[in-house]
Amino acid sequence: MAFIPGGKSCATYPVPWGWGLLCLLISVAPADATESDTVAGPVPLVAGVVVSDTLIVNSRPVPDPINPSATGLVTRIDLSEEPLFRDAADLLGSSAGFQVRRYGAVGASAVPSLRGSAAAQVRFFLDGMPLNDAQSGTAGLARIPLERIAAIEIHRGVVPTNLGGIGGAGAVNFLSRRDDQGLGFQVGAGSFGELGGRAVAGLANTEGTLSGSVMVHGRRADNDFTYLDHNQTFHNTDDDSLRTRENAWIEQWGVWGTGTLETGRLVSRFSLGHDRRDGGRPGPLGYLSPHASVRYGRSDGQLQFNLDDGLLQLGLAGGRNEEFLYDPEGEVGLDPPGTNRSVSRDVAGRLTWAPQFIPGRLSLQTGIEGTRQWQNDWVVGRAEPRRQRKTLNAFAVLTADLVRDRLQVAPAWRWQRNRDDFPRTKNFFGRPQEAVVNQRDDISPSLGVVWTVVAERLFLETHGARTVRQPNWVELFGHRGGIDGNLQLMAEDISSADAAVSYRAAQGGFSGRAAVFYAETDDKIIFIQNSQRTSKAINAGRTLARGVEFELSALLPGEFDLTGNLTLQRAEDKGGTDTTYEGNKLPFLPDTEALARIKRPLAGWLPWLEVAHLGSNYRDRSNTELNKAPSRTLLTLGIARDWSPRWLGPAGVLSISGEVMNLTDNTVYDVEGFPLPGRSWHLAVQLRR
Repeated sequence: MAFIPGGKSCATYPVPWGWGLLCLLISVAPADATESDTVAGPVPLVAGVVVSDTLIVNSRPVPDPINPSATGLVTRIDLSEEPLFRDAADLLGSSAGFQVRRYGAVGASAVPSLRGSAAAQVRFFLDGMPLNDAQSGTAGLARIPLERIAAIEIHRGVVPTNLGGIGGAGAVNFLSRRDDQGLGFQVGAGSFGELGGRAVAGLANTEGTLSGSVMVHGRRADNDFTYLDHNQTFHNTDDDSLRTRENAWIEQWGVWGTGTLETGRLVSRFSLGHDRRDGGRPGPLGYLSPHASVRYGRSDGQLQFNLDDGLLQLGLAGGRNEEFLYDPEGEVGLDPPGTNRSVSRDVAGRLTWAPQFIPGRLSLQTGIEGTRQWQNDWVVGRAEPRRQRKTLNAFAVLTADLVRDRLQVAPAWRWQRNRDDFPRTKNFFGRPQEAVVNQRDDISPSLGVVWTVVAERLFLETHGARTVRQPNWVELFGHRGGIDGNLQLMAEDISSADAAVSYRAAQGGFSGRAAVFYAETDDKIIFIQNSQRTSKAINAGRTLARGVEFELSALLPGEFDLTGNLTLQRAEDKGGTDTTYEGNKLPFLPDTEALARIKRPLAGWLPWLEVAHLGSNYRDRSNTELNKAPSRTLLTLGIARDWSPRWLGPAGVLSISGEVMNLTDNTVYDVEGFPLPGRSWHLAVQLRR
């Protein structure tokens, strides 16, 4: 099955499913699928007990084997190799070139950055279908249930053409689990009141042409950890005090079903799911909101059709999101106090054609993609006008294998039309604003080259792209929460390039990759305060990020296994009309980030030690020294063991693992006013059959 990334999320609408699908086909231009199947075969079932609470993740920083690609530098994280109950922010933040700002413990919001980019420049996909919303231009990492995910692919610098769309400094593609077979269970508990579980049941016919599975999962945490309140004066310890985080609880559950049917040359796959997350909204220190809470729910589905192993692929997807903000005391700041509700819907279609003109030498992948997004808001029961965005993409990538398969060249081209329809509404002060239609057309070229210096061992690769990011709805039209719209905003112009050398060992030994990168954004969009109570997005000028990335995996003497990555970068504000900030470092982006993990078998057990380091970084555009977050180094100590008891059968495995994270109890704040937990622990027992 070569259609895994082409998948999507098909919608759940307040109309019959067949009619919703017909509406999808009529209103959305079909779109492409993604790359080849990344998860082959059934995923082992897991039953277990998990105790977890952590901030740092053990990711596998180098794919094994290394697979250089003309579509961009790719790092793959297989969740089967990761400790249970880690979230997406943990996994991504432990990878080269990726920084994540955390707003709290388990389930809290997290803001991504890839090679110095803004959050809205990181494009997220589920099985190749877009997840970024039109309202903020981002995807909520805390809302992605990893119970449904088998692997994560991180594309740095270039969004692969076959993922469709433009406007990114890189991409993250979440790859769903395949149809699990048999019956499996997983339960868990951990520090700060964390509990969780998962149950899976799956069936397949004897020919293997028809399979399906159903999963239910849930998770909760109190997140009532003790933290050192620096009172936002990191250089003055006289006013420090110990406090307990309040109203940071979460409860999350979901159900998901998937099935696959193979009929001759055609492979069809579907999935349907629903996830709900409730949680407190604690607020930053100094502006606490102990009575506010948020409820978020999403129903989604997808249909995928794959003909002749990728020659022709069709994906249809849709989803419905509903979010409530309960603020009875008016602590969040919206006026008047009460309940605010937001409902958004998205549908997408992608159609791709991938012929081989000269088998093994010259191939083409081309396609079209269409998406449509709607959003309705209710402010304390009062309905706001509905917003909608339509996007149409066309793309093509030509791959040529030259010089006896030693040189691969892949030029690519993408076109996008973006249309926003924003009805007549009122601004923050209640003054009417006229209806607006905003339409843009953009072109994005890219080029990738891979040179095989030594067959299957040594590779050189380079990639470059130029693209744009369209402003999101909050930037263009504002928000009743105190943001004025700016219809004069220009799209961000993003240029990126990198070059890398990769070495892959024959068996074990050393595998690694070193890369240099360059990323520049013109007409960078930022928010500034334009009155006592409101802010506004403006084009601030240019930003520049340059750096090097190292990834390695090595088997050392004495049976030691070492994996790690290191990112050295400088992300600068190059100024614009206001030269005050020229040469300053961009906020929240450290110059140094590193992770190393070493393990060694010992008397049937597998102990490991992980070290994660994050350099100091400024929290404001002015680079105020008193508002600088200090560097931190976090240690994780773990141990694991596998057994194969007879009662599990010949392929059954019983595993146990445990961790202590942040061993030295390092007090940390990723974002000003949002503390993170100190020392925590994790224990897991799982059953695979």
